[in-house]
Amino acid sequence: MNTYSFSKNLLVLFTLFTCLSCSSDDFLEDLDKQALFAQPTQEELSTIRADWALRDLSPQGYTVEEEIPIGTAGTVLKMVSFRVDGYKQYGALVVPKTDSPVPVRMWLKGFSFNPEKNETSFALSSNDGAFDIPYIFAVPALRGQPLKLVLEGVAYTSPISEGNKCEAFDRATDDAIAFLNIVESTLENANMNKVSIRGGSRGGTVAMLMGIRDERIRRVAGIAGPTNMLELTSKNENDAIYQCQFLEDLVNGFTTIQKARLKMIASSPVFFAEDLPKTQLHMAQNDRIVPLSQGNQLADSIQRLGQNSMFELFVYQGRDHSNIVNQNQELIDRIEAFFGEL
Repeated sequence: MNTYSFSKNLLVLFTLFTCLSCSSDDFLEDLDKQALFAQPTQEELSTIRADWALRDLSPQGYTVEEEIPIGTAGTVLKMVSFRVDGYKQYGALVVPKTDSPVPVRMWLKGFSFNPEKNETSFALSSNDGAFDIPYIFAVPALRGQPLKLVLEGVAYTSPISEGNKCEAFDRATDDAIAFLNIVESTLENANMNKVSIRGGSRGGTVAMLMGIRDERIRRVAGIAGPTNMLELTSKNENDAIYQCQFLEDLVNGFTTIQKARLKMIASSPVFFAEDLPKTQLHMAQNDRIVPLSQGNQLADSIQRLGQNSMFELFVYQGRDHSNIVNQNQELIDRIEAFFGEL
């Protein structure tokens, strides 16, 4: 059986929480931080769930921008575009030639503050060059970010998707769900009962949020993914990335404390843990960007819910945010076996 491996350069993706512009100033000095970062109420959680249910994530204007044969087994790469939430988005679909339904695997990448530098490379390759992969591989660019996919040593890139790059969690989850809707509506050989999602850093969080919000998803594998953005933002208010993602509109008077809270809560899988499908979370022991405590919080929530059979937390000693995947065959094998259960 052919084996498939991801490029060793995956960790270029994990730029989510690099402090690009830290300051000793108190960015929120004129605001009530106790109110802003208080624990969510049940009313707030219900408000967020109701908002999710009302969003129209039906993709519009679906276009195959380019279709390229890959390998010798009839597999094709489709570089596609679509519109959701009023923005033009891009994505890639690697589709094997088969008349039988095959599983769907989606891959979600990390966040970059400079999208021009986030043309992140990753690769799928087969041992014999046939490229007869046994699943559909789907990769959305997500708003404000470009896509770069390397197959059989050839790089394929997309333009930058429209939309605010700093809408990186809750609204990026909208983009990913819309892309999954494209898979279901356009690919006859997609087995939507066998959908798994993998993501790294920001992508790990979006993968978990997708699993919470979309019942089609049966397996989630998050790598170094934050689980509680309310807490991380409270600890990093002077970091330009957190400011962009959650705080600038509040400080500039364009939103309210309540709306900023809802945005952070809606970006935090730990508060909706009861709705996770079977999930693996892979964390690095020495990660200072997404500390291990983020994984432990989710594990504790799962335990309190009595859903231990639905969740596994793996911790990799001696690794950090930048190298958790590099030459980590144990991590790759665990995810491959997990997704292979479908």
